[in-house]
This record gives sequence, structure tokens and C-alpha cells, in this order.
Amino acid sequence: MKLVLFALLMTLVVGCASTKRDYVFDGSTIESTKQGVTDVTKRLKPAEQLQFLMALMAIQFSDVTSVYDILGDPTMTDEINYFIIGKKIDGLNYYEVLELAKSSPTKVGVSSK
Repeated sequence: MKLVLFALLMTLVVGCASTKRDYVFDGSTIESTKQGVTDVTKRLKPAEQLQFLMALMAIQFSDVTSVYDILGDPTMTDEINYFIIGKKIDGLNYYEVLELAKSSPTKVGVSSK
């Protein structure tokens, strides 16, 4: 019985530890993208959550070339646009999403004023 309990505990620990690397985002629909982002975000530490959300915003705005691209689209200013993000992160894992954000010409940061 102890062996079974130990095996179950190890499976849970390994599962939680490998989530970020092994989870692959499904960007085929808005719902699947949103669910994937939510699932991964729940498993991150607060600092990692912030870094991940900033990465998603950088990816969302990576194709924006002027303010006019944003003004006509309220989903670009009020919320995370899971449709746009889904197309770009489909098939990527957490670390690949962070790398994609680094290559974005748009830089996102947080400051307190």
C-alpha cells in the first residue's frame, strides 16, 4: 500500500513539475486558447503569471504597426484577444510562447505610478 501511495504521489509531483514544458496550446478555437491560457496561468507563481500575461500581450500586438490598427478594434484595447493569440501560439508550449514574445517588436512592461 505504501508503494502505491508513493507511486501516486510521485506521479502528481512529476505531473505538476512538467506542466509548463509539456502542455501544448491548442489555438484552434477561442475557447480552447482561453482554456489553455487559464490552465497554465493557474499553475504559475505570481511573478511567472505576470511574465506570461505580458508575453501574451506582446504576441497579441506583434503585428500592430500603428495606432490605427488598434483604434478600429475594441478587442485590442479592452481584453486579451484569444483569437489572435490562438493563431500564433497554436502548437507551442509555455517556454516557446515566452520565446515568441521575445521576438515580437512590441515590448510590454509593468510600471507603478
